Amino acid sequence: MEYCLSNKYLPSRLYRIDYPGSRTSYTRSEGFMAADRRKTYEDQADAIFKRDIVKQFTWSCRDPVPFISLFSDREHAENWGLKQPWRGTATYLSRSDWALYVIDTDRLDDACFFRLKDLVECLGLEIPDRANQHIGGTYLCLHNVPPGAIVERIDPEQVKCDRNNRKMVEAEKWGYLDGYDSSECEALQENWNTIIEKNLEDNWCIISQKSVPLDSF
Repeated sequence: MEYCLSNKYLPSRLYRIDYPGSRTSYTRSEGFMAADRRKTYEDQADAIFKRDIVKQFTWSCRDPVPFISLFSDREHAENWGLKQPWRGTATYLSRSDWALYVIDTDRLDDACFFRLKDLVECLGLEIPDRANQHIGGTYLCLHNVPPGAIVERIDPEQVKCDRNNRKMVEAEKWGYLDGYDSSECEALQENWNTIIEKNLEDNWCIISQKSVPLDSF
């Protein structure tokens, strides 16, 4: 069976969070590289292929696999990056040592991609519960995302700023801020941002107490 997607079926943009400790490495000269860049599969329905897909989403597994996990939804990628599940209980680690990368799929030539939803449904895969939230929007690239396809790098502070700007535009679109002057709008936006950040922190604290990370991107 062949589950590798043609580029024409890919979203125009895909997103990758680069973070410390990831099995996927990144350099400016080579782009994103999977831990195993040689392994291939003659039969994508065989037991080895299925096992490696499950390993990709098992946080505790550090075996080298040939896949790179990518988000198809920017906001989903931002949420995951801001929660920083890789920090675990090590709260002393830096909160700014990650970045969001944007990939232009029109610049990919011979890359092989899989849609996780297709693999789960067609092969009957059972991935860890904490990764279930990602099934619908995750794509897997085999071996390498070349640097020429990576069109933007966004640091954590810019991610927060971009999110806040989008929320402001949305609020103004629906008239949530009608009747307030500029200073009041700024105060409301600041309160809004604080609430959002607090919710992210609270959710992460709950996850940390359970000692189970969100997933294994």
